[in-house]
Amino acid sequence: ENARRVGEYYRAQLRELAKKHPCIGDVRGLGLFIGVEIVQEGSTEPDTPLAHHIKNEMRKAHILISTDGPFDNILKTKPPLCFSKENAEQVVKTLEGILANEEFKVQH
Repeated sequence: ENARRVGEYYRAQLRELAKKHPCIGDVRGLGLFIGVEIVQEGSTEPDTPLAHHIKNEMRKAHILISTDGPFDNILKTKPPLCFSKENAEQVVKTLEGILANEEFKVQH
């Protein structure tokens, strides 16, 4: 039940973030197993360098995610079943901070 409830909340938070950041192409998943597609802004083309940058910056913030998919541009999160809404908010806030950093976007 927690995975369903928190997963729905988590996906909703990520979809709200996608409205602010066009590099998020899609948010999908079931329960706490969630994928966030990273694309080049203004297109549907995969943005693998940005996905890897996000993964590494999240790791620096002690949040472990991976990348997956044919272009390795899907951020994959599969937290433990005890994951809470507060944990989801922390992940989304960290992701938002990374995406707000324009420095990397200009470099790649």
